[in-house]
Amino acid sequence: MTAFLLDYLPTFTAISPIAATGVAGLLAGVLSTLLGDRRAILAAQATASSLFLVHFLLLGAHTGMLMCGLGLIQMVLRLPRRIGPALAVAYALTVPAALAVAALTWQGPMSALSASGFLLATLGRWQSAVGPMRLCFIAATLVGAGHNLLAGSGFGLASDAMSLTGHGVSLWRGGIGRSLLRGRNAGNAIPA
Repeated sequence: MTAFLLDYLPTFTAISPIAATGVAGLLAGVLSTLLGDRRAILAAQATASSLFLVHFLLLGAHTGMLMCGLGLIQMVLRLPRRIGPALAVAYALTVPAALAVAALTWQGPMSALSASGFLLATLGRWQSAVGPMRLCFIAATLVGAGHNLLAGSGFGLASDAMSLTGHGVSLWRGGIGRSLLRGRNAGNAIPA
């Protein structure tokens, strides 16, 4: 009898909801780092945020879950390149909401890191150019990794590592990393 590869793969019922939402969120998050268009990046991140919202809910990391929800609101508001005053106010109101969420769901350093990462990502989502957006996302990811470590989210940490790599490579390809390196080396040049 011939064995098929599919016979050896686990069934979908064997995958826990925590793992399923973590893997799917990780994939959507990594996809966002490979895209070059601002709107496409935000759309992929919105997908990842929706999945990680459920992932953190299942892990009991309530601050991270609610921050994902607020981030989702921000991404929807920032999909257009320009937004009117009413939407700008709605976007700005997510900042005090995030601080309130951190205070109301306080879980110590985990909540503080989640809120700090959210604030840095808020700056990134507000950017209209992709380069500065990516730089803010790198800073947010570094801080958010602390939350994911404390929350026990291996998928979150894997997503952080891959996001840092993806954003870094995209910045390098776009010339931002090379121009920063040239600028630093230019100051170290020895005059002839």
